[in-house]
Amino acid sequence: MKERQKYNKLILETLSKLVEKHPDLRFGQILVDCDIIRYEPSVLCDGQREDILVIDPFNEESEITWKRMLLSKFAFYEQYN
Repeated sequence: MKERQKYNKLILETLSKLVEKHPDLRFGQILVDCDIIRYEPSVLCDGQREDILVIDPFNEESEITWKRMLLSKFAFYEQYN
């Protein structure tokens, strides 16, 4: 099996388990909680509010995405508690 496909399957298996375990969460919430989709505030606009910068993993290799998921306390909660 190719490396990219191996990591894609690991990511999908983990996400599938999380969808079953947390049926009340929206899929986008799960992606953010697993650090697949990340966001951070950008510079203050007009001194009143912050814009949100979404970090899209489009060009990121699946292995990097998987390794970041491994550090996610949400995706692997049982390992941390």
